Amino acid sequence: MKIHEELKLKSPVQSKNHEALLNFVITNTLLSKLSEKFFSAFKLTDSQWNILLTLNSFEPDGLSQQDLSDKLVMSKSNIVGLIDKLEKADYLTRTMRKDDRRFNCINLTKAGLLLIEKIEKPYFEEVNSLMNVLNDKQKENLIESLELIRAKVKESI
Repeated sequence: MKIHEELKLKSPVQSKNHEALLNFVITNTLLSKLSEKFFSAFKLTDSQWNILLTLNSFEPDGLSQQDLSDKLVMSKSNIVGLIDKLEKADYLTRTMRKDDRRFNCINLTKAGLLLIEKIEKPYFEEVNSLMNVLNDKQKENLIESLELIRAKVKESI
């Protein structure tokens, strides 16, 4: 369905740039709603899942809060709140690094690893179900397009 029909606008969007951006923004909002629905079954948010999944890639060394913040493009204050909740739920630990006490090292706990193991299969099934509406060439085009837009946004912030 065309975006102007979906939004019930009186006429089509006149600018292809604006139409493309509206499609991106509306799709992002819908993806956020789908993500919220999926992760609520596990008493998590998508941001918490992203932290767990990112940390899983860096086990057993873990990451500093700053590294985690940089990798997920989140502010330090947002990361701290999310880490607090995940630590309280016993999914990760925060310990001072031995070589530099100014930094905390964040690692998954056994419970965190088990949660990832529990969620990974249904998560990737959902991802595949969603993304398989595109063929491989369309996925490559989407990836390349989003990389270009992301680079342009980074120049502007």
